[in-house]
Amino acid sequence: MGALLQRTLEEETTVGSYFVSNYPPYSFWSPEFVPEAHAALDRPPAPETPLGVYLHIPFCRKRCHFCYFKVYTDKDASEIELYLDAAIQELTLYSQKRFVGGRKPRFLYFGGGTPSFISSRQLTRIVTAMKRLLPWDEAEEVAFEGEPGTLTEGKLRVIRDMGVTRLSLGIEHFDDRILQANGRAHGSKDIDRSYELARSVGFPQINIDLIAGMMGDTEPLWRECVKKTIALAPDSVTIYQMEVPYNTTIFQGMKVSGQTVAPVADWRTSANGSITRSRSWKRPATPSPARTPRSGIRREPAFSIGTCCGPART
Repeated sequence: MGALLQRTLEEETTVGSYFVSNYPPYSFWSPEFVPEAHAALDRPPAPETPLGVYLHIPFCRKRCHFCYFKVYTDKDASEIELYLDAAIQELTLYSQKRFVGGRKPRFLYFGGGTPSFISSRQLTRIVTAMKRLLPWDEAEEVAFEGEPGTLTEGKLRVIRDMGVTRLSLGIEHFDDRILQANGRAHGSKDIDRSYELARSVGFPQINIDLIAGMMGDTEPLWRECVKKTIALAPDSVTIYQMEVPYNTTIFQGMKVSGQTVAPVADWRTSANGSITRSRSWKRPATPSPARTPRSGIRREPAFSIGTCCGPART
């Protein structure tokens, strides 16, 4: 009986802090260590160390119920412009530090939030400034997260012309009821439209993000989700297991109702599960002449720009 209870507790999803957004974690930051941070920025890089840049765009149409990132849903164009000004100023300061050491970015990542939420003009402005400060001409990968409902053909062309080699679509699921229950801003029609447009515009690689075990999900619905993903034939797929950190609206609802177990999938979505074998699984594409052989490689960035919590799911 005890072993059965322990197994049940291990398989149930409870609230917790699953994700370390940066190292060292913010909880370990204190004023006395500021001089050490400055000293690290003023040290030259170790030989053969690649440079990476992560830009956080903390704006979204809606906040998903499972979201635990630093995002805003109430900012207008002028406030977004102020944020972009600050990001450019921050990158300007970094570019002058010794740790850059004359290096050009080997990889760049636009995360959020929703990078595709801001306008084409704003994207062009921030990218022009970034390339002026740290040229991208030697970059092996430029990854960009997009929410299906924010993507038009014109914006996709702007994103492609920025030099993006890997467009990551935050689809998460194909069932409209599940998308709505989890607070997603897009629907299934947005998925079909944006994927077709992205293919027609032509990106070296298109990735699809999925989340296994969202609120309202079932094993049959998840299997159908996987089938639809395979039918689209993306270049890569990243699958996340549903998690419920403390700073989510799901947890707020759990506190009100006195729940200790999250109202998400009660079927196994990881470990020895029959569908999702790991928390984050990626199926890389076989390179073709039109696709970058090294695309799909996700590396940790050397430094981040903006109010960030690391790469997010859009």
